[in-house]
Amino acid sequence: MPLSVEEVAEIIHDFVIELGLEAPILCGHSYGGRVAIVYASKFSVEKLVLISSAGIKQKLKFSKWFKVRVYKILKKCHLPVKMGSSDYQNADNVKRIMLVKAVNKDLKKEMKLIAAPTLLIYGTKDQVTPLSLGYQIKECIHNAELVELEECGHFPYLERPSIFAIIVMSFLVGEVYDC
Repeated sequence: MPLSVEEVAEIIHDFVIELGLEAPILCGHSYGGRVAIVYASKFSVEKLVLISSAGIKQKLKFSKWFKVRVYKILKKCHLPVKMGSSDYQNADNVKRIMLVKAVNKDLKKEMKLIAAPTLLIYGTKDQVTPLSLGYQIKECIHNAELVELEECGHFPYLERPSIFAIIVMSFLVGEVYDC
């Protein structure tokens, strides 16, 4: 059964309650960032770390809009066609429905409700959730800091793990360093 981002956040909250935590530190990457945004907008968190996070619905450029239209027509004709992110292409039908729901949900209102100190980490070469999206999210979250990781794509914790760890640990103890 496909779950919405809100339903996933509720499941995490149930888990947090079960563990007896009051205000956890949440960390979310990409889709997980969406879940963390929704969670932090509804429940108390001590700090929030969003890595290459999605959450603001982007207007499609004409070329992308056209590709989506062609894809939908071909799909209706039951013709095999591959389109979408690698996550989408590799997902089963349930996950695909969850991804489509998530991508079509704009979380700007939820972002504005976040009170916790928030660290945003984006790679300068990320083509899945570009750095420009990080700046848009920073504008929506009151207490957010953005760190750009040079020469990184969508997975900065894998591409520059030492620097990533230093940045996150610095944030957790109260300082943010720009790299």
